Amino acid sequence: MTPDGSDPASETLRLTLWGVGGSAPTGRAARTGFGGDTICFEIRRERAGVPDPMALVIDLGSGARDLGKALSREAAEAGRPAEAEILISHLHLDHIVGAPFFAPFYQTDARLALRCGLHADPDETREALRTFASPPYFPIKPLGAAHVAWASFAPGETIEAAGLTVRTIALNHPGGCCGFRIESPAGDICVIGDHEAGVPEIDAAVEAFVDGAALMLFDATYCDSELHAHRGWGHSSWQQGVALTRAAGVGRTLLYHHQPELDDAQLMAREEAATAISDRVSFARQGMTWRVTNGKAGRA
Repeated sequence: MTPDGSDPASETLRLTLWGVGGSAPTGRAARTGFGGDTICFEIRRERAGVPDPMALVIDLGSGARDLGKALSREAAEAGRPAEAEILISHLHLDHIVGAPFFAPFYQTDARLALRCGLHADPDETREALRTFASPPYFPIKPLGAAHVAWASFAPGETIEAAGLTVRTIALNHPGGCCGFRIESPAGDICVIGDHEAGVPEIDAAVEAFVDGAALMLFDATYCDSELHAHRGWGHSSWQQGVALTRAAGVGRTLLYHHQPELDDAQLMAREEAATAISDRVSFARQGMTWRVTNGKAGRA
């Protein structure tokens, strides 16, 4: 039995990918297969097939628009407020551009909390997001109207969010970025991005951090041949993601942060090359749902 008295065999972590692209959204028809929205993940604890009302949200890229609509619709149908705890990995535009369009921010009864590990003072995060989501950049001030519990954490700290234990780690990215390991009796999900592999001591820490995870999402913006021209840009390659999967014994890896310039055919070619090396990796697609149960990940 788990500490709260539930049966581990009945525990599931459900992961929904609302946006898996990086740098900028793209609406091109040639990207309909993998999707053009930027980073936004939803993780929900399920017990005996029933999802918790509270969603754990990782980043508010452009995919947060559709997530917000779904959370609001679900809450209205259940006759309750929308509930979400949001963890922001960092404040680069592709990870927050969906914030002004996240529907629960407009609902005065929504139960929302937001945390970022880049500022010791949560007021700094609040002001940064409020400045972005307000005139002259946006016509109204959704974050000014919403009741949000603002907090912070230090990279390396273990926190509780949406009823889950979340370990955090500092990643190698300009301006800083936080990775997450969401722990559950069902198995663990790791989110590693934005991150530039290649610094031995950081790479060793990341490998230890993701060791044995059931499911990992890994920043695979580039292929190895592109790394030299983008040194210092803060991103890794799909080959590095495959190597980390094998070295750390990760059960399943979804490679994400797809460049907006790449179309479905190019991403398919990269995925085929990756799966030829390891059948435990694939490229993330917007709209995918995965479940982790009994330490194993499978597509729902």
